[in-house]
Amino acid sequence: MAGVMISEDDAVIRQYLAKVSAGLKNIGEQQKKEILAEIDSHLRERVGELGAENDPHPTERAISGLGGPGRLASEFVAEARTKSGIYSYAPWTLLRRASQVARTSAKGLLIFLTGLVGYVSTIAALITAILKPFIPDLGLWIGKFGFVWGVKPDGAPGRELLGRYFVEASIALAFVFGSLTTLALRRLISKVPFFGEWRRAA
Repeated sequence: MAGVMISEDDAVIRQYLAKVSAGLKNIGEQQKKEILAEIDSHLRERVGELGAENDPHPTERAISGLGGPGRLASEFVAEARTKSGIYSYAPWTLLRRASQVARTSAKGLLIFLTGLVGYVSTIAALITAILKPFIPDLGLWIGKFGFVWGVKPDGAPGRELLGRYFVEASIALAFVFGSLTTLALRRLISKVPFFGEWRRAA
């Protein structure tokens, strides 16, 4: 009887994988095999977990947790395109992927926040460089208030450290922020598996 149940479970899993495979369009055969193997591995792991919990329908529950095969296939296609984009240096591509990773785990959320803070800092540095000719008080200030990159507090005594080099320094700072953020995201995202923490059905 147990052999029959295993055979039936295998048939259900194979049927699900076949539907996912049909949705993996414009993906090479080798990559398709790797994707299906990853789904199969996670699926069987989840079935084992649910079986250990005495779930009466572990296979159906595990598949339900993954969602429809068409939707899952679309996510993997998007993942494959994004990963190919990771090897470029497009910040918008990396940040979009980081936002997807953020939904998988606390580590994924940290990766997204790293990218968000890094790129916001990059944009802020560029904006200060652009605004300097229109707002002469922009600079790197030091005083009792500490260090301020921007406009010092009204009325507070302070000394501006960069003078006419503030624009060049802001552009250089933007380059450093942008480069380090891009390199960090490329490295961190490439180490995150597609599923992250297992997506359990509600």
